[in-house]
Amino acid sequence: MKKSRITALILSAVLCSGCIAGCGKKKDSSSKATEISVEEYAGTGEIVYPDEDSEEYDLGPYRVSENGVKLYFDEAEYPAELMDALEKYFSSYETGDFDLYMEYIFPSYAETMEKKLQEEYQYGLDKSFQTQCDNLSVTGGENFEITRIKIEPPIEVESEEVAMDEFLDHLNEYFGFDYKSTVKEESDKLYYMTFSVMAKTAEGNETLIVSSYYILFAEKDGRFYTFG
Repeated sequence: MKKSRITALILSAVLCSGCIAGCGKKKDSSSKATEISVEEYAGTGEIVYPDEDSEEYDLGPYRVSENGVKLYFDEAEYPAELMDALEKYFSSYETGDFDLYMEYIFPSYAETMEKKLQEEYQYGLDKSFQTQCDNLSVTGGENFEITRIKIEPPIEVESEEVAMDEFLDHLNEYFGFDYKSTVKEESDKLYYMTFSVMAKTAEGNETLIVSSYYILFAEKDGRFYTFG
C-alpha cells in the first residue's frame, strides 16, 4: 500500500462516520514493524518513529500493543492505559471473546444493561455481544486482523463536557433513571473521544473499518471502561 493510500485512509477518519466491524480470528502477536526507530514505552509496548522514507512517515509516531496493533494517540490528551483498554476492548470483537469484552465494560453499566435486556428481550449481554459480532463482521469480514487504532478529540461537538452529558442523558432515557449521576459518582474521570480502526482483510488488504466513531470511557480506580 502506497503512503498516500495509508495516509488517506487514516485521515479520512475525521471526515466521515462508520460502523464497528465484527469478529474474526485472533491475530499473530509476533508481527513486527519495519523501517522504524524504537524506544521502550511503558503501558503499550513501544513508541515507534517511522523513517522519513517510510510509507508510514506522514502518519506520525505510534505505539505497538502486545498484539502488534499500531496505536496513534496524543500522550498529553490520553493516558497510555486508556489506549491499551480501547485496543483490548475492540480486539474482543475481532476474536469474539466475551470475557475480554466484559473486562472493559463499566461494571454498573454491565449490570444495568443485563437487567434491561433480560426484561425487554429475555436475553443478556452475551447474546447481544454475539449478535453485534455477527452483524458487524460484514464490514471487516470473518478473518480480519486489526492493524491500527487512532484516538483523537471529538469533532463537531459543542464541547466534550456537553457531548458526554448528552451521551449519558440517552442512557438515562433508556434505563429510566438518573444513571448519569451514578456514572459521575463512580468515576474518577471521563473521556469522550473519537476512534478509528484499520484492519487487514482476509485478502491481505489494509482498510479503514471504523471512522471517527464516538466513544466514552470512564476511569475508575486506575482502570478504564467503556459503555456498550
